[in-house]
Amino acid sequence: MRYNDVTNAFKIYRREVIEGVQPILSHHFNLTVELPLKAIVRGFSYTVIPLRWYNRTAGISKLKIKEMGSRYLFIVLYVWLEKHLSRGDYHRARKIAKLKLNA
Repeated sequence: MRYNDVTNAFKIYRREVIEGVQPILSHHFNLTVELPLKAIVRGFSYTVIPLRWYNRTAGISKLKIKEMGSRYLFIVLYVWLEKHLSRGDYHRARKIAKLKLNA
């Protein structure tokens, strides 16, 4: 996958994408993982603009891996199951084709 930093919170989404990834399950920072993974699995296009990160020089991260790790894992497994078990019901291209047939 070309998208190599799903935890990065610096993202911009079109309204169509936000509507297309509903329902949103995350209530915490794991939202930064849920949105891009669902968008990719559901067939939305994306562009990666490379960023350069530098290690923290002061302060302490508030991320608690024991707490957030299970939330990240839940979202990754949920999206993986959706991809492999939903038969493409949520896939954008199929929705568009279905709408065109009904028009």
